[in-house]
Amino acid sequence: MARRDTRELILATSLVLFNELGEPNVTTNQVALEADISPGNLYYHFRSKDDIVLDLFKRFLLQMQPLLETGAGTSTDMAELCLRLHLILETMARHRFLYRNLADLHARIPKLRHAIHGLLGRQRQALNEVARRLRETGAMDIDDARLEILTGNVLSLLTYWIPFAEITEGPGHGGDVAMGQVMAGVLHQYLPYLQPAEARQVQALAREYLA
Repeated sequence: MARRDTRELILATSLVLFNELGEPNVTTNQVALEADISPGNLYYHFRSKDDIVLDLFKRFLLQMQPLLETGAGTSTDMAELCLRLHLILETMARHRFLYRNLADLHARIPKLRHAIHGLLGRQRQALNEVARRLRETGAMDIDDARLEILTGNVLSLLTYWIPFAEITEGPGHGGDVAMGQVMAGVLHQYLPYLQPAEARQVQALAREYLA
């Protein structure tokens, strides 16, 4: 098997096992066994499990990056915001192991700690920018202080919906039902600040997510 193929196999296998069992509960020997390679072959590509986690996080960031773009020409309305949020949640669900044990990974892996802070900062910036554009178009009526609080609340929901789902529903959750609930919860955070037409649109979307 080519070097590139083996590396990809290790990453793909690790992602499945980390998501299903939780990263702390998976050893490199388990990954090697599941991938049908020797432990030595695994260590040829990755010196430790932390290195595997870092590589998976880098791939996660690459998938998240276009969802956080707010440059000129980017469409901004409530429908666009909902689509962005939905795609962000889907991306998180595909890498849910990162959020199941976020505090542990944050404390354990210094390089990951820096990357997590960078991602949270980028998410906050994107949420703030979208809300400001909605305010500029007249869709929202919110001052700067409340906008910061709104963004913080939404960011908290986005960051911790997976561990909350697993605590309340059991390990392995973070699928469609949990996504629907968190989407409805996020949308309701915006409701008090929306104009009537946008509020009706968001209420209808929230009901669909809960159905």
